[in-house]
Amino acid sequence: MRAWGDCVIVITEKMKIRTDFDPLHNIDQMADLIGEVTGEPAAIVIDRLEQERLHPGRTVAEDFARHGGPRYLWGKHLEEFYNSTNAFIYELVIWNRNYLKAQMRRWTTRHMATQKRPLRVLSVGDGLGFDCLHLAHKKHDVTYFELAGVSERFARALFARSGLAIDMLTDPAAVPSEKFDAITCFDVLEHVPDPLAMVKTLASWLKPGGLLYVSAPFYMILPWYPTHLRANRRFSGSLELYAQAGLRLVGGQFTWYPIVVQKAGGDTAGRSHSASPLVRLSGLVQKAGRMFAWPFLPIHLLRRINNRKLGK
Repeated sequence: MRAWGDCVIVITEKMKIRTDFDPLHNIDQMADLIGEVTGEPAAIVIDRLEQERLHPGRTVAEDFARHGGPRYLWGKHLEEFYNSTNAFIYELVIWNRNYLKAQMRRWTTRHMATQKRPLRVLSVGDGLGFDCLHLAHKKHDVTYFELAGVSERFARALFARSGLAIDMLTDPAAVPSEKFDAITCFDVLEHVPDPLAMVKTLASWLKPGGLLYVSAPFYMILPWYPTHLRANRRFSGSLELYAQAGLRLVGGQFTWYPIVVQKAGGDTAGRSHSASPLVRLSGLVQKAGRMFAWPFLPIHLLRRINNRKLGK
């Protein structure tokens, strides 16, 4: 992770939504987008995507190894790596095309639909912007929040070509306090040096009664994920991480992809206590990840199996 950016990018003009633009299902459109951001020819882009599809995580892992520095450890080498690599584009494109990620997006928007109204949603760490795109298509008022860099530039190009007016922020000071009905934060906390501080910040941006949708595979300290921090393993299966920020479990999927926690106050109609026992049970299993990582290797293999072929 790099230092927080200091710029704010806001898109407010009226744009025409394109129904013919769907890069997650059109590999030529995807290659064109990636090429616009990286300057790489389409043939190289598609080859790199295919290698990442066959070997998820390898693109980042190999680039990290070339860059140098210890895996799973926060430090200057990791900050420099985030600032210099474009490998995450390839990893994130394949992950966003994955059936498991698509299912998590659909589950999240179905859960949001129980609120019976469009929500003001902040998507934190969305990277390439595909979660924002999905939420915007579901008529929610979406704000994208990400560190300035190559992923943010990709998202800006994605939104512009999609014709969707999505606010973009890269400065945490520009995020209003207690203004969002919901926040999504998927696959971010395992990368940050202080997850508790970040969760408290996320809670401060929620309205009273607001919902945080979060996934964080703290247990995935495996060679394909060198930027996951070993120090964060202590949060695997932890609900205390959220309780310390004043957030209470109200639902989620058994897999924790995602769980839903809620800020006190406001309209508490989002509570779904029937899901909580199963989520808590799964958390007990994930607590093993505080000591051991290799028992979770099947999750990595499941990710590979669920990668869609580029032509689909």
